[in-house]
Amino acid sequence: MIDHKEKEVKITAQNVDFFYGQKQALKDISLDINKNEVFALIGPSGCGKTTFLRILNRMNDLIPKTKVSGTVRIEGQDIYDPQVDEVQLRKSVGTVFQKPNPFPISIFENVAYGPKANGNKNKKKLMEIVERSLRQAALWMK
Repeated sequence: MIDHKEKEVKITAQNVDFFYGQKQALKDISLDINKNEVFALIGPSGCGKTTFLRILNRMNDLIPKTKVSGTVRIEGQDIYDPQVDEVQLRKSVGTVFQKPNPFPISIFENVAYGPKANGNKNKKKLMEIVERSLRQAALWMK
């Protein structure tokens, strides 16, 4: 039996374009992602799948010389509205990538990003967290 209930749209993209400098990576993307539905982005390497996912939590904002146009709404809220707190957005719209994908900042700042975003501002505690994390990953070097 087909369920004819009205779909609840969670994410809407309308006429989204994205540029890395002068190179256009996405052109006129419009789609809706509904609540409780499986949604997949499928395509060849380099076609813009990751770029689109990074748009949904504004991770592309951290890359110099990028530009996005169009509208992206999550639960009705325009995520590019100046009132939107990017840190809060990234807490609610997570992305897990196939390969490590650090922010274009220092290793220290990448590791400390999570604790800082959750309110930890104590520099000594942050240093301990970063060192412990890098040691556990066998990446600590002095």
